[in-house]
Amino acid sequence: MLKSYLRGFRNDEERVLVAYCLAVRPASGERTWTVVDASYATVGPVEEWLEAHRYLWSPNTVRGYATSLAQWWSFLEQRDESGQWAEAGVPAVTGFLSWLRNGRTAGRSLAVPDGAPSADTLNARLAALLSFYQWQAAVHDVPVASRLMRGRPSRVPSRGLLAHLDGRRGLAPTSLVKVRRRRRDRPPLLLPQEIQAIIDGCASWDTAAGDWKGNLRDRLIFSVLAETGIFSAGHLLRRKLISVFAQLRG
Repeated sequence: MLKSYLRGFRNDEERVLVAYCLAVRPASGERTWTVVDASYATVGPVEEWLEAHRYLWSPNTVRGYATSLAQWWSFLEQRDESGQWAEAGVPAVTGFLSWLRNGRTAGRSLAVPDGAPSADTLNARLAALLSFYQWQAAVHDVPVASRLMRGRPSRVPSRGLLAHLDGRRGLAPTSLVKVRRRRRDRPPLLLPQEIQAIIDGCASWDTAAGDWKGNLRDRLIFSVLAETGIFSAGHLLRRKLISVFAQLRG
């Protein structure tokens, strides 16, 4: 039964280097997930953490967290450091993220290889790891979480009139390990003739009919924006402008 879950590895030699997220179904319960190491033994610290949350999390959350911790344990096993899991620090966690980006190999690469996990996936792996170590710190005084977290956020948002509320609740610590997110594509810079094409695409004067054809309201909005630079309508109007411009470009 165990081997049916060990998919995605090329040969037996590769299998012995990694831990696994394993689906199990107890005799009197629903299917759930746990983590076994390279010797097929249950990883005790991870199982204890998962068991404490199985009735609080959805099955998909349990599976996602078990997958993240299986990858973390695989990383430690490849470095012969699984026995020192309670002594990890920032260098180990940053190395873990690099290991995931580089196709789960110990080597480092300046260029991101094809098929590398997205920033969202890496953030999910990091969040699971921080949750695991924060629970271990609260229950067993494992000091790893204190090495991974800073006491104050790196950026404190401006609260304005609500600033007095910050004194009532302490600012939550943030992770010293970050995953850089790519910037969203910026809206295009429109040339005057392109702006005019958008305006004319909204509505134009029909000489034969002696009336306007199209949406005169949109023409008015875009004309005001083009002439004054006012952008009070926010993101919805900007998206509409980009959408209209894309349609006109074909």
